[in-house]
Amino acid sequence: MLSAEQYEKDANTLRNAMKGWGTDEGPIIELTAKRTNADRQQILKYYKSSFGRDLFEDLNDELGGYLRKVVVGMYRTPVDYDCHELHAAMKGVGTDEDTLIEILATRDNAQLKEIKLRFKELFKKDLEEEVADECGGDLKRLLVSILQCNRSEVTEIDSNKLDKDLKDLYDAGEGQWGTDESVFNKIFTLRSRNELRYINREYLKHCGRSLIEVVDKEFSGDIKKLLHTILHALVDPADYFAERIRGACKGMGTNDEVLIRCMITRDEIDLKEIKKIYPKKFGKSLYEEIKDETSGDYKKILLAIAMTD
Repeated sequence: MLSAEQYEKDANTLRNAMKGWGTDEGPIIELTAKRTNADRQQILKYYKSSFGRDLFEDLNDELGGYLRKVVVGMYRTPVDYDCHELHAAMKGVGTDEDTLIEILATRDNAQLKEIKLRFKELFKKDLEEEVADECGGDLKRLLVSILQCNRSEVTEIDSNKLDKDLKDLYDAGEGQWGTDESVFNKIFTLRSRNELRYINREYLKHCGRSLIEVVDKEFSGDIKKLLHTILHALVDPADYFAERIRGACKGMGTNDEVLIRCMITRDEIDLKEIKKIYPKKFGKSLYEEIKDETSGDYKKILLAIAMTD
């Protein structure tokens, strides 16, 4: 945390960049990228105390395009950011299941509980009911199960219990004609990170293929994507988000929504690790990827985030 004097100075820097004719995006980009989220929450308060103005309103008025989306997103708390992304994924015609999967499958119990409470405060709607209304079938059941926030948090391994899980998964998938989705639902939503790592490792050892390969073989569509995400993000979250960023950038065009969300949400969690993984896995640095895929002030702020230690 910085001093009160620094927060007041930062608030002045932002106001000076936006007042009068035109907007000086440079100082906004530099300041926003180098402050922590906790610092930005203090800057919001000092901005309102100093000028009687709402920083979110001013940023929305003065900035545009993807730059605005990044900057406004950076000033939200992590919980508020997730809530707004979830709400945007479900409002209007159609549903962005991809966003629901990315957020709900990668947050822990405590984060999900906060998200559910804050979603109700912000939008006067129950998140579980919204998800159930927007999704169907196995996808709905698995997302609703995740939202119960009952995933085990044990670190000790009970091999007898987990070996039974392994057998149950085999019997529900490869070991029979058709697939018993309920068995996968239960184990993938109740077992802890360490437990799923054990099951994944032992499944490969005993059955000759990884659980991710089994999911790819037995399932299709969004439910496959969700099961895949749960396993990948729990076993190796930094690797999951490195692949998520790569998927947003490769091919024709860029999925800027996914790129922005990953950069914002992983900034103070595992972005350093993602930056180490990226060149080893994809032959170019995350910095080079962003430089190739974006432009203008939007590129400047993402590069500034990527450079921050």
